[in-house]
Amino acid sequence: MYLVQVFELFYIQAGTEIVWKYFGVICNVITVVLGSSLGLLLKRRAGKKSPAEAAAAGKYPPRENLPDTMMVCLGFCSVFAAASGLLEVTSGVQALICVGSMAGGLLIGWVLRLDDRLNRMGDALLEKIGGAAEGVSNPAEGFVTACLLFCIGSMTVLGSFESAANPADHLALECHTMLLIKSLLDFVSSTCLSVTYGVSVMASAAFVLVLQGALVALASVLQPFLERTGAMPAVNCVGSMIILTIAVNLIGLKKIKTADYLPALFLPILVCWLLTSFGVTV
Repeated sequence: MYLVQVFELFYIQAGTEIVWKYFGVICNVITVVLGSSLGLLLKRRAGKKSPAEAAAAGKYPPRENLPDTMMVCLGFCSVFAAASGLLEVTSGVQALICVGSMAGGLLIGWVLRLDDRLNRMGDALLEKIGGAAEGVSNPAEGFVTACLLFCIGSMTVLGSFESAANPADHLALECHTMLLIKSLLDFVSSTCLSVTYGVSVMASAAFVLVLQGALVALASVLQPFLERTGAMPAVNCVGSMIILTIAVNLIGLKKIKTADYLPALFLPILVCWLLTSFGVTV
């Protein structure tokens, strides 16, 4: 609640009606900075064990890795976050649009090899700056790795479209669920990365601000069209199903190429526009 009050004060001082749309983006930037700061502190203490910890080493089973455990927890939270979007579909036509969009979107993504291309693009960038050398903490590699991890993926696109739906006159936290979950994930990731790469990971927060802010701005422009064609329920439902694929990855049940599903997010817009053009009620 205190964080909300701080942003309400910022809203009044800024005198703008669009600042609430970027609440999730700002939170994401803050968590990257905080996570990187925590990682730098942990880096200074790396290798230093108290006498009690040294004595207990080997005596008890090792604790589970905290980042991995946190990822599983956030995977279950993602399932919960997706539930509300799945319930927005209220008609048989919308249900058919969602099912068809998921199948058609996956087919497009599979043919275009979107997930593979994104991964190869990241590997190529790392190779150009001299990355992939084992045991080397290259600051440039840390910056590029963090930017790719924080900004390239389904959650970035889904979260930006979700945040754009926030009303202009007040903060609606339900419109920022995906970016808030992503913020927690990025907090854990930035902490781990900064232990290896140092302060360069913190610099990626600026890239997160620019890219995700631009995506929210683009989604805001499309918002009136989505409402006019009645595509929002189907878009939210498809987005929630894509969130479930992300949750499966986080929990570790199966490795799914989530980026291949991204075209499915835009197909309901096209289908609803065509149907409404012919006078069909969605």
